[in-house]
This record gives sequence, C-alpha cells and structure tokens, in this order.
Amino acid sequence: MPMPTGPDLVRSIERLPDAVAAYAEAVPDREAIIFGDLRLSYAEFDREIDRYARALIAADVETGDRVAMIVTPRPEFMLMLLGAMRAGAVWVGVNPKYRREEMRHVLGDCRPKLLVSILEDPAGRRYDDDLRDLAGDVVAGVGLITIGGALDGMSRSLDAFLADGDAFDAARAATRMNRTSRRDPVSIVYTSGSTGKPKGAVLSHDSFFHSYKALSESFVGREHLRAGHRVICNLPTNHVGCQSDVSGNCLIDGGTIVFMETFDPARILETTEREKITILGGLPLMHQAVFDHPDVARRDLSSVSVIAWGGAPMPAPLLRRLEGKGYFFSLHYGLTEGGSINSVNPPDADFALLTETIGHHDHSNEYRVVDEGGVPVPENSIGEVQIKGSGVMLGYFNNSAATAAAFTADGWFRTGDQVELLPGGNWRFVGRSVEMFKSGGYNVYPREVELALEEHPGVAAAAVIPVADPRYDEVGWAFVIPAPGAVIDETTLRAFAGERLANYKVPKHAAIREALPLLPIGKVDKHALRDEVRHLSAAR
Repeated sequence: MPMPTGPDLVRSIERLPDAVAAYAEAVPDREAIIFGDLRLSYAEFDREIDRYARALIAADVETGDRVAMIVTPRPEFMLMLLGAMRAGAVWVGVNPKYRREEMRHVLGDCRPKLLVSILEDPAGRRYDDDLRDLAGDVVAGVGLITIGGALDGMSRSLDAFLADGDAFDAARAATRMNRTSRRDPVSIVYTSGSTGKPKGAVLSHDSFFHSYKALSESFVGREHLRAGHRVICNLPTNHVGCQSDVSGNCLIDGGTIVFMETFDPARILETTEREKITILGGLPLMHQAVFDHPDVARRDLSSVSVIAWGGAPMPAPLLRRLEGKGYFFSLHYGLTEGGSINSVNPPDADFALLTETIGHHDHSNEYRVVDEGGVPVPENSIGEVQIKGSGVMLGYFNNSAATAAAFTADGWFRTGDQVELLPGGNWRFVGRSVEMFKSGGYNVYPREVELALEEHPGVAAAAVIPVADPRYDEVGWAFVIPAPGAVIDETTLRAFAGERLANYKVPKHAAIREALPLLPIGKVDKHALRDEVRHLSAAR
C-alpha cells in the first residue's frame, strides 16, 4: 500500500514529527534538510529529532515545559522544534535581532526550562554579554545550551547536551515521547507588539496542520506542484511563517528545506539555481529585491514553478513582470493567532484578484466579517474578520486578560483586520483597525492609499503612515520606491492619487526612497517611518 502524502498524510497523523517518521520509512534517502555542506536525508533527520527529544528528556524537561531558542534559520532550529514536539515540550523562538530588553521581555514572560542560543550570528554579533546578563536575571537557574561551543563554563555545548541524551536510557525515553494530542501546545509565538509589548500566542499541533490545509486550497488541481517540493527558508525562526508556512508545510509534503541564515538576493538566486528550488516564497519586498537584482538575468530559474507570498500584497508592477513566465502564483493572508493562513487565492485567480484582494477565506476554520456591533456586513461593505476553529491559538501565554479581550462572548477571535467583503466571497484587505486613522473626520485606511499609488507605472512599492496635523487631526505621508529606471516626484504622485482617491485620502507628502526599512519578518517597519517623520518635523 503506498504511503499517504500531503492531504492524506494530514488525515492520518496528529503531530508534525510523525510526518518526518512516515517519510523516513517510505523514502529514507530523500533529502529533508540542506544547510551549506550539510545534507540530511529523511532517515537521518528522523534519527536526529529523536536525539534532540532524548536530550530534552535527559535534561528533565517535562511535558509543557518551555524550551526557548535564540537561533537563525539553520537545522538546529528545526531539530529542536520537532524534538520538543516529540518530547512534549513547548518551543519558544527568540529573534536573534532582538535587543537585550526585547529578549528579557520574552524570556521573562515564557519562563523557560532551557535556553538554547547561538554564540554569534552571520553579521558578527556576539551574544556572550547578552547571555551573561540574562543568566543573572530572567533566566537565572535555567539550563543554558550554546551552539558552537560552551560559554566560559556557564553553558553546556549543544554537542555535550546531545551526548547526555545519547547516554540516557532509550526505553525510559520512549515512554515520554509522542504523548501529546493535536490540541496540546507546541509553540509560543510572540506577536509583533504593534499595540504594546509582544504577547505569546500559544499554538497547538492543530495550528500547524491548519496552515497546511488552508494553503492546499490554493493548489486544488495543481497538487503536483507541492509534492516533494524544494524551498528556501530564510525567515526569522520566531515567526510562524518560518515554523509553519515554510518549514512545516514542506515537511508534510515530503519536501526539502534549504536553510539560509540571512536574506541575500544574490544568494537566493544562486541557491535557486544550484538546489533546483521549486517554490520561491517570501514577503513581496523580498521578491522585489530578488527580481530586481542584476544577477537575475544570468541565473537559471527554470526549476521554479510557484511564486508564493504572504504578509503583504504583491505590488502590481512586479506581478506584471512575472506574468507569462509559467509561474503559478499563490498568495495568502493570515495571523499567528488564527493558524497562520486564513485566506488564499483560488487556483484560477486572475491579475486583478491577485493584486487587489487577499482571496477567499479557507474552509478549515470558520469566518465572519462583522461591523462594530458584531453583525455580519453585506457585500461591498467593510468589517472586521473574526475566526473560530481548530487552527485558532489556544490563548496568550500567561495573559488571561489579553486572551479574554481577544475573543467575543460566543468564542470568535477578533483579528482587528478590516476587509471589504466582495461579491463572490473574496476579501479586499483594508487595514488593521489600529492602522486606520481619521483625517478631517473621515476614516483613511493606509493600504487603500498604497494600492492607488502602486497603480502608477513608475512605482514599485508604497507605504503610507498617519502624521499629526493641526487642521485635519492626521494626514497621510507616503514613502515610495520607484520602479527600475523610473523618475517620479511628489507632485506627480499626489496628482495621480488625486485622480483615484477622495481628497482626504491623498497623501499630503510623498517621499521617494531607494528602499524602505523592514522588520525582521520582511514587512515594512512603519514605526521607523514614523520616527523619521518626527525627526524631520523636529528639524524644521
């Protein structure tokens, strides 16, 4: 009997490591993980996951204990995540780009039993002082494991940690493994904290499988494009997009993950050619940087069959350049708390749908679009997306008040995301409730303004933020990246926007930039843009 794959495999297993075990038995020599010169087959990968799980059990990590990790996208990340799942622990990602106070908040909140960390990142940042300081404070008494050697006697090396697991009684360890169910917690993802300090969304096994099932709706009739696919993973490991959308989904498909510690357009092009990458995923501005790179013309990208993106809409000018090259396009929208993927494009999506909407909701969770009173809105109206279902987070860790506030009395999760409900069920993303601002008493949604600006042939991408104004309360400021070779100016852009938008939506200023500041996950850092505007205003 052939081994189940993809959707069939999802129905037959409860935990992500079980998918690895299934492929290890059926296709043991298939490549699962690539990182530089390291190549792990599914059989080798499965054995290593067991080693990590045994080491965690040997370190007295109990079911439900947290294992925190400061790590870049590399094999140790996935081995520890899946090892924790197998051992019943809960994995917590800490972004290596965090400054010390950000690390302090996450670690102080999740209270880990173990902290695992790299000693140095590819940019040369050392973590010695951070770890010493944290060990004297929020992780005092916590076991410290370091990748790449021990730290001045205050940590054990990862190799020593694994050796302890190798020496642990195998039969005793086996009684502790694979005891969790689909509704048990496996990962805590700290949200970006746009409205305050980050909160830890607790995700279950179900959240990971929801992501897979939701994305599958975009590939109906084209499932062959995902089977055994090869993908680059270079997203921050603390982000659900890295854990679930890229890595988890690839493993459920029996695919190959090529880890890359940093985002580097030239290396992505070289790696795509060398490793025959089949699905090229990322944030839209990442795709922009890759396809704008001068190496794109000389690299063989014929292995790529799918261009996938999420987190933000794809700029129309870039999609026009990619059309007609034989790519299948896959977009998705989602939230960490909602199971990562909550809407996708239909397989036959046209250009307008791909650039103007976020597709339709998936059918794994339940969804409604409601007004401020919780009443479902009619077609062509704007409302908040609310979600209910197995993909939704279990709650915010150590924060019952925030959990209660996030759900309605009848159990729907409040996303805070505003969409326009279009005929046929598709959604047009309007913006976060917290991003919407009032100008002269009128509601302005930044994404609507950005889309209008991106219709200009000379605009590659745009970001709009609200700025305080003595007359109108707030007005919009636009930051625009020009298309390659284009020459644009503020007057032209404001006139162009004025032809498409009501006057109160037209940005009062438009700044031209070669690049925009990005958050670690690749989205535009609008807080940095606000800081820039404040500095400009103060200098005047």
